[in-house]
Amino acid sequence: MAQLHLKIVTPEKLIFDEEVSQVNVSTEDGILGILPNHANLMAKLEPGELVIKKSGKAETLAVGDGFLQMADNTLSIMTDLAVNEGDIDEKAVEDARKRAEQALTEKLSDEEYAETMAILEKSLAQLKIKRRHRVR
Repeated sequence: MAQLHLKIVTPEKLIFDEEVSQVNVSTEDGILGILPNHANLMAKLEPGELVIKKSGKAETLAVGDGFLQMADNTLSIMTDLAVNEGDIDEKAVEDARKRAEQALTEKLSDEEYAETMAILEKSLAQLKIKRRHRVR
């Protein structure tokens, strides 16, 4: 069975570096499904869900902003957040979401507004994944 090499990197560390059969990821143009030998491309990530399919099993991660590059059957994902669904601390993320929403009601500089929106988007992505997969 054909495989592609997946690397997921955050500013802190290399999160994932393995052969997989498929990757589905949120981009600014919608959900992108990448299979082995996909055409070369670059895309901007949106905070959301990243699903890795390997050996007939699926692993779900919450990802933040970043970029992906597919070249020579290697998918490189550079993101500021990559958290396995099992490692998401729902209470901490919910608290961050509430603080961000409260901050948005205050007068913020353009930079503070952008930072707050980024925190809010990443928090919502993590909560969506944690809560959806908890129900199953």
